[in-house]
Amino acid sequence: MADWRAVLGTTAVSTDAQVLAAYQMNTSEYRPRELIALLRPSTPDDVRHIIDVARSTGVPLHPLSTGRNWGFGSALPPRGPVALVDLGRMNRIIEVNTPYRYAVFEPGTTQGQLADHLRGLGCALKLNVTGAGRETSIVGNVLDHGGGHLGARFDDLLGVEVALGNGETVRTGLWHLRESGDLIQHYPPGLGPDLRGLFVQSSFGIVTKMVLRLHPARPFRELTLEAAEGRLPDVVDALRQAREDGLITGYVRLTDGIDPHIRFFRRDTGATWKAQITLYGTSAMRAEADREMRRRMSALVLRTDGFDTEHDDLRARDGEDRALLEARLRLAEGIPSDRSLENIARTAGKSFPPGTAGLDHDRDLPGFLCANVTLPFSGAHVAACVAEVRAAADEAGITAACLFGMIGPTALSGFFPFYFDRRSPDAVSRAHALRDELHRRLEAHGIYPMRLDVDSAGPFIERTDDGFWRTVSALKQALDPDGVITGRYTPPPRTHARRPVTHDTGKAP
Repeated sequence: MADWRAVLGTTAVSTDAQVLAAYQMNTSEYRPRELIALLRPSTPDDVRHIIDVARSTGVPLHPLSTGRNWGFGSALPPRGPVALVDLGRMNRIIEVNTPYRYAVFEPGTTQGQLADHLRGLGCALKLNVTGAGRETSIVGNVLDHGGGHLGARFDDLLGVEVALGNGETVRTGLWHLRESGDLIQHYPPGLGPDLRGLFVQSSFGIVTKMVLRLHPARPFRELTLEAAEGRLPDVVDALRQAREDGLITGYVRLTDGIDPHIRFFRRDTGATWKAQITLYGTSAMRAEADREMRRRMSALVLRTDGFDTEHDDLRARDGEDRALLEARLRLAEGIPSDRSLENIARTAGKSFPPGTAGLDHDRDLPGFLCANVTLPFSGAHVAACVAEVRAAADEAGITAACLFGMIGPTALSGFFPFYFDRRSPDAVSRAHALRDELHRRLEAHGIYPMRLDVDSAGPFIERTDDGFWRTVSALKQALDPDGVITGRYTPPPRTHARRPVTHDTGKAP
């Protein structure tokens, strides 16, 4: 502790039991892990010095951006004992480049902060946001393969600066050749191996800066479809074909509307499934795509609705329809919201807690768990997912929702959230058993997780040990030879003896 206090200052290092206990609380009721200390760096140099001390003392580190990884462990490490590295103080937005549509920022930057910054600049750019809340981290979600309302966030990743566990600092792509400028981020692969993916769902280092692509803020048309359960496979296949044919130029999302907190459509329409599609292009292109989509889908859906952000008036909609439509449009426009968090608090008879950490700390609020998988963009696979989720949830006596989002031309993300009473040990046990059962059932169909929680990742790695994970271990040995940085998606490190370290604190050029 003395070494870290000497480097960071006394106020940036805490071993207070109450402070550490607050980081152990989580909305999913995962068991506590042993926490040695809390470290709060303010600069990339601080992070490098933290790693230096960890290597010389053998104390493992667990980095977190904001700790709001709800459903997957919140701020918890996969195992203890560790020192938490809270990067929340490193929240500078370093650059917004309008011509080449990117932003450079630190890991503590929240999606609300960056979205507000873009609006304050008055530039016609927007962020690919999630529905998780304004105070959630961008870096943490991107590095965990999160999906936004414009698609997979990894697709927006242009570059990272990383303090490696071996003492090196690396910048990916052409960024290592020059500090800044228009000639750096236009071609993310750079020269040589493309290292961006190496730092996604890994624990080879601590990301200290990220470069993320921004999206044009331009008019679009939202098309919504309502379909009966029996038509779901045909609807999915028709949407995939429309995407292949170039009709769908934006996002595709499907929901069964069961989740009471993630609600964007009316419940009283008689339709089981709702699909939300965004169409881009000129006004004429959007109108023609809308007409063709309606023609193709007319025999498959119960009703279709459309709204064009350039030509239609939101005030023409009635109260509930207007509120739900506005909520959907705001996310598509890159404006994050705390709406789902407010809904969770409302169900418990409470106002939205001050600071979204209240979701973890208030056990009167519903507990939250989920399974998040990736599956082929096909009606048969979606139907199989829905059937297995419904069957497992019914057996557990728990209501689980089904949401699907496009994360590529041939891939969907399947997100299955459910809630439970955190105050009941039996309810907690049944909820965690349901998560495990969902993974088991879906894997039997060849449908695997795209994200795993702090309890599930280790057993999955052990069970699927092969050349892939051995290669990950070899990379870990090269880039973090002392195993000081923990993570869910790398095999547990070997025990290393303490030794003095020669640490290169030089910055990348």
